[in-house]
Amino acid sequence: MTNATIAAFVQALCGEKRGVDVAYRYWCGECSSRTAWLGESEGERQQVEHYAKRHPGIPPGGQVEVGRRLDAGRGWLAPAAAALVLLIVVVAVVTRYR
Repeated sequence: MTNATIAAFVQALCGEKRGVDVAYRYWCGECSSRTAWLGESEGERQQVEHYAKRHPGIPPGGQVEVGRRLDAGRGWLAPAAAALVLLIVVVAVVTRYR
């Protein structure tokens, strides 16, 4: 197992992709309606549906609020799991070549 493979595995476990811990809330520009905190595509879909139903003929507008997901507070879990997996790999390699 190469260092690059281990790094990619740890990165995948830690969720270091853009937007993983981000939630979006779409606000209507015509009324006080807003979506729940959702993923970007789901929030946009709900905003488009809202405009089609409540404001036909008006293109979707308003504001997008960006925040952290509520479950992002468990950010220690993925790095801890990655460290444990890395430790297991190191122990396996060391015991194999003894």
